Amino acid sequence: MARAQRRLVLDAAPLIALLRDEPHAHRIAIAIGAAPTAVSTVTLAEIADVLERVHGWAAPAIAETVQGVLGVSVEYIAPTSEIAARAGSLRARHYRRRTNDVSLGDCFVLATAFPDGTIATSDRALARTARRENIEVVVVPGGADA
Repeated sequence: MARAQRRLVLDAAPLIALLRDEPHAHRIAIAIGAAPTAVSTVTLAEIADVLERVHGWAAPAIAETVQGVLGVSVEYIAPTSEIAARAGSLRARHYRRRTNDVSLGDCFVLATAFPDGTIATSDRALARTARRENIEVVVVPGGADA
Protein backbone atom coordinates (compact mmCIF):
# COMPACT_ATOMS: atom_id res chain seq x y z
CA MET A 1 0.00 0.00 0.00
CA ALA A 2 1.40 3.41 -0.97
CA ARG A 3 2.14 5.87 1.79
CA ALA A 4 0.04 9.03 1.75
CA GLN A 5 1.91 12.11 0.63
CA ARG A 6 2.93 14.38 3.50
CA ARG A 7 1.35 17.81 3.66
CA LEU A 8 3.81 20.65 3.02
CA VAL A 9 3.33 23.61 5.39
CA LEU A 10 4.83 26.84 4.08
CA ASP A 11 6.75 29.44 6.04
CA ALA A 12 6.38 33.16 5.26
CA ALA A 13 9.81 33.91 3.73
CA PRO A 14 9.55 31.60 0.72
CA LEU A 15 5.95 32.69 0.15
CA ILE A 16 6.99 36.33 0.19
CA ALA A 17 9.73 35.52 -2.31
CA LEU A 18 7.14 33.80 -4.51
CA LEU A 19 4.61 36.64 -4.22
CA ARG A 20 7.29 39.21 -5.05
CA ASP A 21 8.53 37.08 -7.97
CA GLU A 22 12.05 37.11 -6.57
CA PRO A 23 14.85 35.03 -8.06
CA HIS A 24 14.18 31.31 -7.58
CA ALA A 25 10.42 31.91 -7.20
CA HIS A 26 9.88 29.13 -9.74
CA ARG A 27 11.63 26.65 -7.37
CA ILE A 28 9.17 27.58 -4.64
CA ALA A 29 6.26 27.13 -7.04
CA ILE A 30 7.58 23.67 -7.94
CA ALA A 31 7.75 22.70 -4.25
CA ILE A 32 4.17 23.88 -3.78
CA GLY A 33 2.98 21.91 -6.78
CA ALA A 34 4.70 18.69 -5.67
CA ALA A 35 2.66 18.00 -2.52
CA PRO A 36 -0.60 18.88 -0.79
CA THR A 37 0.20 22.33 0.58
CA ALA A 38 -1.03 24.33 3.56
CA VAL A 39 -0.44 27.76 5.07
CA SER A 40 -1.27 28.76 8.62
CA THR A 41 -3.44 31.87 8.74
CA VAL A 42 -0.82 33.19 11.19
CA THR A 43 1.66 32.98 8.30
CA LEU A 44 -0.77 34.97 6.13
CA ALA A 45 -0.73 37.71 8.78
CA GLU A 46 3.08 37.70 8.76
CA ILE A 47 3.08 37.94 4.95
CA ALA A 48 0.66 40.89 5.01
CA ASP A 49 2.77 42.65 7.65
CA VAL A 50 6.05 42.26 5.75
CA LEU A 51 4.65 43.14 2.34
CA GLU A 52 2.93 46.27 3.63
CA ARG A 53 5.43 47.46 6.25
CA VAL A 54 8.71 46.52 4.55
CA HIS A 55 7.86 46.51 0.84
CA GLY A 56 5.14 49.20 0.78
CA TRP A 57 2.37 47.10 -0.75
CA ALA A 58 -1.25 48.21 -0.25
CA ALA A 59 -3.48 45.78 1.65
CA PRO A 60 -5.86 45.18 -1.31
CA ALA A 61 -2.89 44.34 -3.55
CA ILE A 62 -1.62 41.84 -0.98
CA ALA A 63 -4.96 40.04 -0.78
CA GLU A 64 -5.33 40.02 -4.57
CA THR A 65 -1.79 38.73 -5.13
CA VAL A 66 -2.08 36.01 -2.49
CA GLN A 67 -5.34 34.82 -4.03
CA GLY A 68 -3.96 35.05 -7.56
CA VAL A 69 -0.71 33.23 -6.83
CA LEU A 70 -1.86 30.68 -4.26
CA GLY A 71 -5.53 30.47 -5.18
CA VAL A 72 -7.20 27.24 -4.26
CA SER A 73 -4.05 25.12 -4.54
CA VAL A 74 -3.22 25.86 -0.90
CA GLU A 75 -5.23 24.89 2.18
CA TYR A 76 -5.47 27.72 4.72
CA ILE A 77 -5.42 26.47 8.31
CA ALA A 78 -6.65 28.64 11.17
CA PRO A 79 -5.02 27.67 14.46
CA THR A 80 -7.16 25.64 16.80
CA SER A 81 -6.61 25.91 20.54
CA GLU A 82 -4.50 22.73 20.27
CA ILE A 83 -2.29 24.22 17.54
CA ALA A 84 -1.92 27.46 19.53
CA ALA A 85 -0.94 25.61 22.70
CA ARG A 86 1.56 23.51 20.76
CA ALA A 87 3.06 26.64 19.15
CA GLY A 88 3.46 28.28 22.55
CA SER A 89 5.10 25.19 23.99
CA LEU A 90 7.48 24.89 21.04
CA ARG A 91 8.55 28.51 21.47
CA ALA A 92 9.02 28.12 25.21
CA ARG A 93 11.17 25.03 24.74
CA HIS A 94 13.28 26.16 21.77
CA TYR A 95 13.60 29.96 21.73
CA ARG A 96 17.00 31.30 22.79
CA ARG A 97 17.67 34.90 21.85
CA ARG A 98 21.31 34.39 20.87
CA THR A 99 21.35 30.82 19.57
CA ASN A 100 17.86 29.95 18.29
CA ASP A 101 15.67 32.98 17.68
CA VAL A 102 12.69 30.99 16.39
CA SER A 103 9.67 33.30 16.24
CA LEU A 104 6.19 32.58 17.53
CA GLY A 105 4.97 32.72 13.92
CA ASP A 106 7.55 30.06 13.02
CA CYS A 107 6.26 27.91 15.86
CA PHE A 108 2.77 28.13 14.34
CA VAL A 109 4.25 26.71 11.13
CA LEU A 110 5.68 23.80 13.13
CA ALA A 111 2.51 23.27 15.15
CA THR A 112 0.45 23.25 11.95
CA ALA A 113 2.77 20.63 10.42
CA PHE A 114 2.72 18.42 13.53
CA PRO A 115 2.80 15.42 13.77
CA ASP A 116 3.64 14.16 10.28
CA GLY A 117 3.82 17.14 7.95
CA THR A 118 6.80 18.70 6.25
CA ILE A 119 7.73 22.37 6.38
CA ALA A 120 9.19 24.51 3.60
CA THR A 121 11.40 27.31 4.85
CA SER A 122 14.56 29.29 4.26
CA ASP A 123 14.82 30.26 7.95
CA ARG A 124 17.72 28.66 9.85
CA ALA A 125 16.15 28.86 13.30
CA LEU A 126 12.89 27.36 12.05
CA ALA A 127 14.71 24.56 10.19
CA ARG A 128 16.87 23.80 13.23
CA THR A 129 13.83 23.69 15.53
CA ALA A 130 11.89 21.49 13.09
CA ARG A 131 14.75 19.01 12.95
CA ARG A 132 14.91 18.92 16.74
CA GLU A 133 11.20 18.05 16.73
CA ASN A 134 11.67 15.41 14.01
CA ILE A 135 9.64 17.42 11.50
CA GLU A 136 10.89 17.06 7.94
CA VAL A 137 12.29 20.22 6.34
CA VAL A 138 12.41 21.23 2.68
CA VAL A 139 14.88 24.07 2.29
CA VAL A 140 13.71 26.58 -0.30
CA PRO A 141 15.06 29.97 -1.38
CA GLY A 142 13.57 33.10 0.12
CA GLY A 143 15.74 34.46 2.89
CA ALA A 144 18.57 33.15 5.04
CA ASP A 145 19.77 29.69 4.14
CA ALA A 146 18.34 26.97 6.39
